[in-house]
Amino acid sequence: MIKINTTTNVNANIYVGEAENQKNVAYANASVSKNGDVSITKSIQDGETFKANKESVLKDFAEFETYVYGLVDTYFSFF
Repeated sequence: MIKINTTTNVNANIYVGEAENQKNVAYANASVSKNGDVSITKSIQDGETFKANKESVLKDFAEFETYVYGLVDTYFSFF
């Protein structure tokens, strides 16, 4: 017996700064299954820069989550 699961993975790198001063501060990863199960992982990669830019990074995390949860609606419309 085989059971195949379809999942969409979404990744994001969160940066602060401009051009050559840009730093990768955090990373987010999500998995959305066709039945609407969602798993989101977030990681701070530069604690010092995160602390100095916390509001901005948290805003980007929120934007990422909004995008991911929007995929749930998309999945349900296809399956």
